[in-house]
Amino acid sequence: DQDGGKLLFFVSSDRDPGTYYLLDTQTHKAGKLFSTAPWIDPTHMATRFPVRFKASDGTALDGILTFPLHRSDHHLPMVLVPHGGPYEIHDSWYFDSDAQFLANRGYLVLQVNFRGSGGRGTAFQHAGYGEWGDRIQQDLIDGVKWAIANGFADPDRICVYGGSFGGYSALMGVVRAPHLFKCAIGYAGVYDLGMMYSKGDIQSTKAGVSYLSTVLGHDRAKLAANSPDKLANKIDVPV
Repeated sequence: DQDGGKLLFFVSSDRDPGTYYLLDTQTHKAGKLFSTAPWIDPTHMATRFPVRFKASDGTALDGILTFPLHRSDHHLPMVLVPHGGPYEIHDSWYFDSDAQFLANRGYLVLQVNFRGSGGRGTAFQHAGYGEWGDRIQQDLIDGVKWAIANGFADPDRICVYGGSFGGYSALMGVVRAPHLFKCAIGYAGVYDLGMMYSKGDIQSTKAGVSYLSTVLGHDRAKLAANSPDKLANKIDVPV
């Protein structure tokens, strides 16, 4: 409040979606106000581990592995979950409902902060410009290969699922690495890059068109070569 006598604060973790408290700054006593998801029992949630590895071109990358409870930590069925954005967004250690849902069903979950992701400065973000279907996808593929090489993931039981840009990555991933994944789930994804200039909410403003020009460019052949709908004949797994 205005006189500093009361302070509202929020506590969360990888297994706890969070609780709000009110602190009396005079007595130093805190009282619980409410939990954001009281039906979630943190003791039944999976632990999330920050990981680091190098991409195939030597770039240092980081991500999150979520292990299912009461399972071995090796040779697990795995789901790769690319985040949306792709820029200014990154996966962090905190509570993630998709990762917890999948881990609850027995899956190891891998989330990779590929180049272009937020949290690592403008140079890292700019490294993802023009690389939607190429280097970004290779970063994700390199993350999967890292998980296999370390014995965490069963190479014969890996799928990819994502929403928005993650949905795009889900379908581009199985195009770029056709034998790595057993299935792909794309949720609300963009599957035709060229169409973004004529339909959708981004192209409706000058700022949106400028954004597309910067991150995608106008080379129609390159846009088609990185659009899942133009490459559907290369997808040989269930979608």
